[in-house]
Amino acid sequence: MRSLKELRAEAGGLVEKLPYQEMADSPTIKQYVDWHRYEGYASRAPRLKGRAGPCEVLIINGWLADYDGGCGSIAVETTQEISTTFRIEDKMSARHFAALEEVVVVRLRGTPRGVITIRAKASGDGGFAPAHVVLEASEGFAGDVAVVADNEGNPLNSLFVEGAIGPGSSLSLATISAAGAGSSHVRLRLSVGRGAAVAARPAVIGGYMNSVSEEYILEGPQSSLEVIGLELGSGKSRIHHYVAAINDAEYTRGRVKLLAASLDEAWIVQRALGRITPKGRWSESIAEGVTYIASKSAVAVTQPILYIETGDVAGARHSAADASLDEDKAFYLRARGISEEEFPWLITLSLVDQYLSSTTESLEKLLRQYISILG
Repeated sequence: MRSLKELRAEAGGLVEKLPYQEMADSPTIKQYVDWHRYEGYASRAPRLKGRAGPCEVLIINGWLADYDGGCGSIAVETTQEISTTFRIEDKMSARHFAALEEVVVVRLRGTPRGVITIRAKASGDGGFAPAHVVLEASEGFAGDVAVVADNEGNPLNSLFVEGAIGPGSSLSLATISAAGAGSSHVRLRLSVGRGAAVAARPAVIGGYMNSVSEEYILEGPQSSLEVIGLELGSGKSRIHHYVAAINDAEYTRGRVKLLAASLDEAWIVQRALGRITPKGRWSESIAEGVTYIASKSAVAVTQPILYIETGDVAGARHSAADASLDEDKAFYLRARGISEEEFPWLITLSLVDQYLSSTTESLEKLLRQYISILG
């Protein structure tokens, strides 16, 4: 364990020394993230009061503001010490840890009576709001959890989530980054224990710059992960979404499928990574990407990737698809009185419906509150 004071000092000395992105950009994509859009958020956002909603852990500008334990199965505390799995190897992680004031620890057990929502709210114009959550689900936990990063005004919301899902757990997890007029930078890293099953349903919605990076490590044998994610961009929003499913134990299953709809002048890059390490023998990995470009000024790119490091696998495949209508389907719709101006909304709605229908009823209800881009 390290004290935050010590970590802040180390990170503060690296902010001006580290680049935002070490890896060279893909030759087909000039930049995954427009890092310049994270500049200008110099001041630390102030500490504000707030009241949590039902079954909600409310974090405002990086500080725990309130939490409601009405759903049971939850314990919350703050700490000035951390044993983090995130390395300070780029400018954003250095900025995050250099300004971090406290760590919020959320422990889950048993079966909650509703959706447990961990909401990191950033409020204010031009402020930087780093929040750090340690999420621990004990053995046998079964329930729905939502991790939400949302903005009020034009802040930079930096949310790091790390932790472990205990053996035999069954977790439905919705990670939502709704940046609004501001910017968001979300990183999530969870290890998954023996026999545990995680159904992840991330949603990345709008924002001046909205970057979400998720990493799930299947460390326990016979554990499984299914990720179905959605990216929705409109106006001049810019979105980057990266999801990695790492099979690091025998007989594990990892599947990542990302769905994107880019409207107006929005820009979206989605990257789905499936990896089977040498320890992941007899495992299965699937990485898929589906994109829809709704206007001539929009951009949407998908990069499904596989890294297979053993010859003993149960299966591995990756695919990329364009959700646009072909001429036969377009003719079918026109013949039934649907105008071409309505096609983009129909296709976008079909992707949203595919995403929402894949999750639990409780999480779907919560997700619909954030998918307001469709009116």
